Amino acid sequence: MRHEHIDFYFLVTMLTITVKSQDIFSGKALALLCSLKRTTESFYSLKTLAIILRDCTNDELSDMPGALKHAREFVAFVKQLKPQVNSVQIEYEGEAEDQDTLSCRAFQQLLGGLYSDSESRHLTLVNSGLLLPATSSASLGLTKIDTIWDTCFDEAIEIICLHAATLTELSVACAQPTKIAKLLESIPGSSECLVYPNMRKLSLSSGNISRYVCKPFHHDYVPFPQLQSLSLDMVYPFSDDVLFRGNVTTLKYLYIASEPATIYTLNNSKTFDGKRFTNLRHVKVCAVYTNSSTDAATAELVIDFIIKIAGNAQTLEIEGRVSKELLISALSIPEHCNGLRLLSTNDLCLDFAEVVAVIRALPVISDLFCQLLGLGDQLKCLSREQLVEYAESKCGDVGRNFKCWNLWHNHNTVVEVAALSAMLLAIICPKSTYNVVTSSMRAVYNDNVQKALDTQPFSEHRESLERLLFTGWD
Repeated sequence: MRHEHIDFYFLVTMLTITVKSQDIFSGKALALLCSLKRTTESFYSLKTLAIILRDCTNDELSDMPGALKHAREFVAFVKQLKPQVNSVQIEYEGEAEDQDTLSCRAFQQLLGGLYSDSESRHLTLVNSGLLLPATSSASLGLTKIDTIWDTCFDEAIEIICLHAATLTELSVACAQPTKIAKLLESIPGSSECLVYPNMRKLSLSSGNISRYVCKPFHHDYVPFPQLQSLSLDMVYPFSDDVLFRGNVTTLKYLYIASEPATIYTLNNSKTFDGKRFTNLRHVKVCAVYTNSSTDAATAELVIDFIIKIAGNAQTLEIEGRVSKELLISALSIPEHCNGLRLLSTNDLCLDFAEVVAVIRALPVISDLFCQLLGLGDQLKCLSREQLVEYAESKCGDVGRNFKCWNLWHNHNTVVEVAALSAMLLAIICPKSTYNVVTSSMRAVYNDNVQKALDTQPFSEHRESLERLLFTGWD
């Protein structure tokens, strides 16, 4: 039984320790860990160590004269767990307050010891100023920072800027978009702006949708030359293309809101003209700022912007509603998005004729996510025989690479029509291997497909249609 227990630990590759800070500085945490015999000798496969620190106040620390000693002992014990660990993640959630000398030194001791000798050093801070002085040294060499910060945002920005040279990932969420510009401020004592030479992944978000436009940066300024992933869950906060400079060959993933202010700024900078971002393969666009009442000019502006961004994309996800007529028309132009393999428009309701039009427009598409809204005006009056003839006439001409249709269910979806549409599409696209429907639809969907297999005209296409049946209910 003892050896089986050790074997269990051998499988662990990530270990998370959740602990109150005061328990570390009082020695209580170490005593508890020591009571777990064979802990340090058993984690042979451990690669990632995560420490979640709960709240600690200066008043509590002032009553712990042995805080520094206990911090050193805790670090020494934990480091026995991680001779081979290459990633250390520390998360702290607490109340913002000023640190006294003891608490600052105690946290410096703790963080410095835990991060030492680790390739990846990840720090997450949520509305707390307690750790700021302890992290105000570039010697920590932080490689990833997550901040959800309001009350101490200015201090958090200082920590980020101090680690600009070593950061590879940065996630910033704040209520005031005006604060975002501080990431690109001048280096203290210098006229030069900050550069993040190793940044690979950047995520900026703000719940405030008002636009903040800071002054344009010098056209030679390139803050993120190696950026591979950019997520902008907010109105674009700059007046030029500064975030997109110098990374036209490195950027691979982009999440952006297609709201008018953002579009105008980036269009004026000609940011995405001419398919410049040659390796931008995955694009996700949030269209929450457009709806059925959006004027025609804005609707066209949004579609043109999406098509520009996705010029070299292999996957395109559209959140929110856009004009489906304009989208299908734009996708039908041969030079637009001709490398697209996956299209997700979960908030759009397409009829079957429109689904076929989308697949026809995209020569290498293999996956489509959308809602179904009937067969379409031209097809809904046809008999089953006529529908199969229609499908057979499209076979080989449409969707030669198409494999999966993911049918998102809404209150307008008629399951019988969904099953009929799926069967027609399986005839049109011979490489189609399966469909995805919601669990609530599957019983009726399966029943309709099963009955069709034994009747004309679908029985002639049994081999293609059998693949549509759900044999498992995962």
